[in-house]
Amino acid sequence: MGILRKFKYKLPRVVLNQCYLSYVRPLMEYGGALFANEDDKDLKLLDNIQMEALHIVSGAKKKTSHDLLKKEVNWPDLSLRRTFQQVTFLHKVIHNKYPTYLYKSLPPMRDHSNRTERKYKFNTPLFDHAFYRDSIIPSSISKWNELPNHIRTIQKLDTFKLMLKREYVEPPKPLYHYGDRYSQMSHTRIRVKFSNLNFHLFNYNLVPSPNCPNCNLPETPNHYFFICNKFTAERIKMLHEIERILRSNNINNKITLDLVLHGTEKLSHTLNIKLLEAVHSFIRTTGRNP
Repeated sequence: MGILRKFKYKLPRVVLNQCYLSYVRPLMEYGGALFANEDDKDLKLLDNIQMEALHIVSGAKKKTSHDLLKKEVNWPDLSLRRTFQQVTFLHKVIHNKYPTYLYKSLPPMRDHSNRTERKYKFNTPLFDHAFYRDSIIPSSISKWNELPNHIRTIQKLDTFKLMLKREYVEPPKPLYHYGDRYSQMSHTRIRVKFSNLNFHLFNYNLVPSPNCPNCNLPETPNHYFFICNKFTAERIKMLHEIERILRSNNINNKITLDLVLHGTEKLSHTLNIKLLEAVHSFIRTTGRNP
């Protein structure tokens, strides 16, 4: 984490993202299936590390909404990934990837002769103490039984893992990784609603007024991108380039704030990058959102 903090403003988002996923998160997940049901207080410590990494990678400010930040970066919660580890462990046990004594320790499967949705479900183990309930096998069985039938019945491990991700994890947003670090961070902060625009700062009680110092109107993202008279020349250049990209691909979309912040599914990834280039150029030349 120290390296991520040191290079927060120097490395592009895609590099910081990969550094966390490759070098930091695996350390926190080692043996995750075993401690998935530890005290919330202890697991919260790991969640706090991931939350700090979310701030570093995205470039968002402290106190940014956690929900918006998670949506921005699209990392699955550590608790969900620990659940994946538990059901993957049980999949390996069922399909003889581990010693047979582990399979013999499992309770019998439920009778599913008349209910296909019960296939590969186990009877719930009986327990007298919460300590046993939260141990790896009973806990994994509980999570396993909650899986949809079309995932439980998958035989191949790689396909099983892939379907877990498709079912429960939103795909990443590679478009957000594009651009120089300054533009990435500025764009992100507008998306997560905590930038240097007065409207956002006012919502966090950091300035006395939400109004633009030039127009005396609320300095919202819409005002910044489409209205403020201080940035007319920069805006004309940005809108002209976006209109050219849309027209050349026979897209009649109106240029909206959503388009400026997120791109559009009607364009390819390459053309969305060109659209973002125009937006980032506007952000850099106006210098309003460092």
